[in-house]
Amino acid sequence: MYEQLISRSKEAWIAWLVLILSLACLMVLSPLKWTTEEGIPITLQSLLVVLIPILVGWKLGTVAVLIYLIAGAMGLPVFAYGTSGWDRFIGSTGGFLLAFPMTALLCGWAAERIQKNRVITGTLTILAGQLLILALGLLWQRSIVPISETVIETLSRLIPGLLVKTAFGGLVIVVFSRLLEQASDRLNKKLV
Repeated sequence: MYEQLISRSKEAWIAWLVLILSLACLMVLSPLKWTTEEGIPITLQSLLVVLIPILVGWKLGTVAVLIYLIAGAMGLPVFAYGTSGWDRFIGSTGGFLLAFPMTALLCGWAAERIQKNRVITGTLTILAGQLLILALGLLWQRSIVPISETVIETLSRLIPGLLVKTAFGGLVIVVFSRLLEQASDRLNKKLV
């Protein structure tokens, strides 16, 4: 969505700064969780994996997600609930984690291509990306662990949290859009 601003800059440090800030967001915010009254946990992991590539572009966003996954695999407690390790990739959560880079790439690529109505398309891309992660993760999980709950029951439990995260992601896009518009206006006034 804003990759054009990053790529237009002739300063290489700006891309590095964006990558480092993206990684910091992933590593600090992903382990956080909230629990609904029904006991359903909500983490920011899938939102951030989708939102960051939407904001910074598919290249930087996918690199950030890959580094994040490697850091978690190597033992940094950056995955949901502060977990880490290679066993996360082969256990019941493996499908979710393995879906992250592909989803990051697809959502970032879509956001770069669709420039009209950035807030609406960005929010819909967040929703689609999270649904893709959920679908791939549940397919993997159900192939490994026998679950008595039906897919519909699982989705009815998880969709409210997914919608809350999508709304939050849409709000982040609105704030970023307004901040960039103001910065652009100030820059244009200085140049004139």
